[in-house]
Amino acid sequence: MIKQVNTSKIIHKSDFITNKISKISEIYRDEINISIWNRNLDNSLITSSEYVVNQNPNLEFSEVLQPKNVKESLKSIIGSSNEMLPFYDDVSYLALMFCKLFDQKKIWLRLDGIDHPMCPRFHADNIKCRLVTTYVGPATQWIPHHLVNRSKLGYGNEGKPDSESGLFLSENDIRQLDTGHVALLKGESWKGNEGAGLVHRSPKEEGNYKRLYMTIDFLETYISIYKNSLRF
Repeated sequence: MIKQVNTSKIIHKSDFITNKISKISEIYRDEINISIWNRNLDNSLITSSEYVVNQNPNLEFSEVLQPKNVKESLKSIIGSSNEMLPFYDDVSYLALMFCKLFDQKKIWLRLDGIDHPMCPRFHADNIKCRLVTTYVGPATQWIPHHLVNRSKLGYGNEGKPDSESGLFLSENDIRQLDTGHVALLKGESWKGNEGAGLVHRSPKEEGNYKRLYMTIDFLETYISIYKNSLRF
C-alpha cells in the first residue's frame, strides 16, 4: 500500500497518486516528481503476463517503435500465442498513452524477465521522464525527495550499503509500487528538476525472484545512451 505524502508543509518535490489514468498527467506539475496510476491488473492480464514470463524467463526486449507497431513487434520477437494477446494489448495501450501525453511519435520500449534486482542501489536517472510498470513480481521502490540525503548517492555512499550510508534515516522511508501500478518517474533532465530526479531502485525480495518489468523512454534517451556507448 502506497501512502500519500502529506505536502501541506513540504516545499520539495512530492508524489501524486490517482485511480484515473487521465490524471497521471499531473507529472507536468513542477512540484511532482512521480505520478502513479494506482491500477489493479485484471485476471486475464495477470494470466497473460505470467504466461509471457514463464515462456521467456530471460526476456530482453528493447526496441524503438511507433505505438501502432508495438503489437506486431512483440509478436514477431516474443511469440504470437493467443495467451500473450492481453499482455500485448496492454503494452500497446501504455505506449500510445505515453506518446499522447508527451507528444512523441516514437518511444524506446523495454521488457525484461528478471530473476535478480537489475538496479539494486538507490539512484536518480539523468533523463526527462520514464514510465515504469511491473506485470509480474515485486515492483519498483522509491524514496520521497524530502527524505533523501542526496549527498549519499553514487560515490557519496563511500562504498557503504544504502541502509548504512545515511541516504535515508529509516527503512520506513522507502515506498514501493504495487504490481500493476503505472508510474511516471521524473528525472534530472526534466527542465527545472535538476537535483530532484526521483531516487529509486529495483525491489529487494527474499526467496524466488521473478519479475516481468517494462520501461518506456523518450527516443532522445535511447539516442543519448547509444552515442555515449560509441565513445568507449
